Amino acid sequence: MTYNKRLTNLNSKTFKIFKKLENLPERVLYFSDEKWSVLEILYHVWLAEISSEKYIRTKIQYPETIINTPLLSYAKAFLTKYFLLLGLTIKAPEITAKFPKKISLKELQDNWLKSRSSFSKLIDELEQKQLADKAIFRHALMGRINLSLTLYFFELHLNHHVKQINKRISAY
Repeated sequence: MTYNKRLTNLNSKTFKIFKKLENLPERVLYFSDEKWSVLEILYHVWLAEISSEKYIRTKIQYPETIINTPLLSYAKAFLTKYFLLLGLTIKAPEITAKFPKKISLKELQDNWLKSRSSFSKLIDELEQKQLADKAIFRHALMGRINLSLTLYFFELHLNHHVKQINKRISAY
């Protein structure tokens, strides 16, 4: 499956979540009991993606510094999947855990649409520059990863947080 097809699949999954949430009352979306609200969870996932893109765009300005993806990164990616499936968590990087006081579901959806479009263009650029298979991103658990593993992280991360969202709204 192509990188952009994987991103399209991720878009479908993401916007199904937005569709599911659009008719819920704001009190459900904003409800927080010492844990992140539904909107904060979505905002966090979006921030993680745009922060990843910014890192990659900076990294590819210096292609001579980009190494091949270590084999260990694939093993770490496999372990990360099971780490999340077991319900284990790690503290989110500070940059992805700061939220505005007011988060609009519609605005977040629009921003996500723009950022995914931007990431699609980045995919094209990485393929054109033959950097897609190189270690273009540094993940906290997986280490240095290529485009395929970056998309894998996006998928795992979204799936992990969709479970949280579903738990938060199940009482409604």
